[in-house]
Amino acid sequence: MGEAGLAADRVLVCRSDGERFALPVTLVREVLAIPPLSRVPGSIPRVRGLANVHGTLVTVLDAPILTESSEPAPAHMLVVLSLEGGQVGFAVEDVEQISAPNGVRVVDVETVVRGVLE
Repeated sequence: MGEAGLAADRVLVCRSDGERFALPVTLVREVLAIPPLSRVPGSIPRVRGLANVHGTLVTVLDAPILTESSEPAPAHMLVVLSLEGGQVGFAVEDVEQISAPNGVRVVDVETVVRGVLE
């Protein structure tokens, strides 16, 4: 199996508010400590703000929208994903590992982002 096939079977396991979830590794562009965020006036509560990531403005969303939790959670890491419309970041409590999905719910990120930002 080639590298592309291995990546398609891998996920990035994250945690937010004590709940574990997985993001497809093929969408992950970068993981970093949360940089300073600029609030966006009039934005929905799930948008934490904008982050400058290597000169690119990235919209940062609360990870609990991925787990369908209603409460914002403490976050220390930013997971930047590359989607069709550009990049989006999720503020997560922690990033655990890259692995096979093994019992961890894999989030349909594109559907979630579309539902939040449209």
